[in-house]
Amino acid sequence: MIRFERAVKRYGDKTALADLSLEIPAGTLFALVGPNGAGKTTAIGLLTGLLAPTSGRTFLAGIDVARDPVAAKARLGFVPDRPYLWPKWTPRETLRFVGAVFARRGPELEDRIDVELAAFDLTEFSSQRNETLSHGTRQRVALAQAFLHDPDVLVLDEPMVGLDPLAQRGLTERLAAAAAAGAAVLLTTHQLALAEEIATVAGLLVDGRLVARGTPRSVVTKTGRTGTLSEIFFDLAGGTPRP
Repeated sequence: MIRFERAVKRYGDKTALADLSLEIPAGTLFALVGPNGAGKTTAIGLLTGLLAPTSGRTFLAGIDVARDPVAAKARLGFVPDRPYLWPKWTPRETLRFVGAVFARRGPELEDRIDVELAAFDLTEFSSQRNETLSHGTRQRVALAQAFLHDPDVLVLDEPMVGLDPLAQRGLTERLAAAAAAGAAVLLTTHQLALAEEIATVAGLLVDGRLVARGTPRSVVTKTGRTGTLSEIFFDLAGGTPRP
């Protein structure tokens, strides 16, 4: 599972995340939505150990991220908002390295690499250098890395960016399957219709504060407004939806 306990992150006088308490049980696909600057990436930074909280704690699979970061990250599959791939390596070499980090080697790892390459439609690109791949193809390599070791927790920051509709559909199916198998899944997305479609639970983050959480439908109800999640999002963010 995933847990934030009164997590706060400040940069000088600016509060990027304010007193976030949130639990995402195993088997849940949680979509965290909010406008730019709402604190979504900050929350993920605290959860993955990339940022240190000003106060509060975060947990992955019951492990305190700050106290035992190696053990916590061993349970994690992570896709940041800007994935970095070593440019001279190929997708297969990239996955082989990631497998070794998680103590996977030999024929079993090679078989799993083949599975992930096929799952993300990467087989034909497996021997090309990462630097020659399109943005969308590199994103699929980053996704394959995250699933490679069957993590208990998946955290994905805007994972749909750069993916075509077919790849997006494949990813949503894979995320749903991971949650059904018992993983806790947290993703951020600006694609509100997608969050409404696939999320078990959604949370609305505005100005560093979680203003509502629950099923996508109940999030709308809890705001005291009417409309879809997308319409409520634009309302609370102070904007208007574009045609």
